[in-house]
Amino acid sequence: MAKKIACWYTLGGLNYKNGFVTSCPQQSDKLHIMEGTQVIKPSEIINSEGFRKHRMDMMSGKWSPGCHLCKNVEDANAGHSMRMDYEADESHYDDLTGMIDFKGLNHVEFRFSNACNMACLHCSEVFSSGWMSKLKHYEPDKDDWNHRLIQLTKTMHRAGFNDTLSIDMSLEDMYKIVDDLNSNFPNLQKIDFTGGEVLYQKQFIPCLHALAKHPQADQLHISFHTNFNAKFDPEELSNALAPFRYVTIMMSIDAGTNIYSYFRTGDWNVLKDNIRRFKIANTSKNVDLNVVCTTSVYQMMDIENVFESFLSLDIDWIDSSIVYTPDYLNPAILMFDYKDHVIQDIKNTYAMIDRVKKQRMDNFEESQKMRTWRKGKQIFQDIESAYNAVKGIENYIMNHKPLYKHWEAFMVYIKKTDTLWEHNFNNYFQNYKFVDYKILRKEML
Repeated sequence: MAKKIACWYTLGGLNYKNGFVTSCPQQSDKLHIMEGTQVIKPSEIINSEGFRKHRMDMMSGKWSPGCHLCKNVEDANAGHSMRMDYEADESHYDDLTGMIDFKGLNHVEFRFSNACNMACLHCSEVFSSGWMSKLKHYEPDKDDWNHRLIQLTKTMHRAGFNDTLSIDMSLEDMYKIVDDLNSNFPNLQKIDFTGGEVLYQKQFIPCLHALAKHPQADQLHISFHTNFNAKFDPEELSNALAPFRYVTIMMSIDAGTNIYSYFRTGDWNVLKDNIRRFKIANTSKNVDLNVVCTTSVYQMMDIENVFESFLSLDIDWIDSSIVYTPDYLNPAILMFDYKDHVIQDIKNTYAMIDRVKKQRMDNFEESQKMRTWRKGKQIFQDIESAYNAVKGIENYIMNHKPLYKHWEAFMVYIKKTDTLWEHNFNNYFQNYKFVDYKILRKEML
């Protein structure tokens, strides 16, 4: 008998995506489709046919097709998969029916719309209105199809050409879902929000206020991903977060001062000022202000500056994740032509982290006032977590085996997006240059 694949998200998660509901952020199976139906409440969805089959497959040792990202990581022994985030809770699961008791719902993730003030190079029109604007008059050509540039052909995050599902949760629908959560699901542990950009969307603050009415609101962990580059009222946000036990703000920065405006199309100075203003407005101990580095091949080409820039922000924690898809943005593709340089750049990044730590210790009287200093543990938390984040990236790229055609596709992607975004790769990257559809290390020029 196959070993069961127990997963905290599979047994206790709901994830509202673009027109469908699934179990976790990475799971892509359309376990329940919302378009054309009024079935949106968690109590109506949690034990629907698709969710029951998903649970029974996983618990019988059969990976669900939409769980391929975790499966690939685990099969390749390439680091930490999302399935490993938390220990699975099987106490509310019925293995004969695939159903869970309402007490078993632990996690819900919301997406309200694709409204976003950015058009980041690893994103798509499904999750970014900025991408929709860029591609409004764009017609994919032969190169796009031949190299499977799924962002430019609008097939990323799509099941096929006829898949037109979109993220579209109205205020009315949001209130219906939250009222249902408040009434029927007493053991909620964590609520996540992602986008689009939540600070750019009208549903976010009202949703926080509605969730504050949950009977266990003071035990809830609220987490949201944000570029923190949109306009928002820091005091309003801080007040809306106050009722909850613990809040994690995951700032998807993904780039350093060198390439931030290129990769994320944002303004680094606006980011810094928003962080400063929020720190002033929020003095609560229940909020962690964290950075996440969504790591693609772009980040690998400037990794030292990326992490050095993060360490200049004085936040609580630094985390990293991997761009598994599209394949042509996978960070491991840089290893084809520049393995030795990548390894050296990672060593230089570790050395930079050590230098920053030494500088802080040499000026400890001031450094201990930093937000990231943890007196009880006697550590700078951003330093420790940065080291672990780089280690996770290193482990992945050393173990993942991409295909060379994806490296070739990436060079076509640079040319296409530089034209569409009206920017120039060579104006931002210091260690690499793009010349005649080739990426060259600076030492080769």
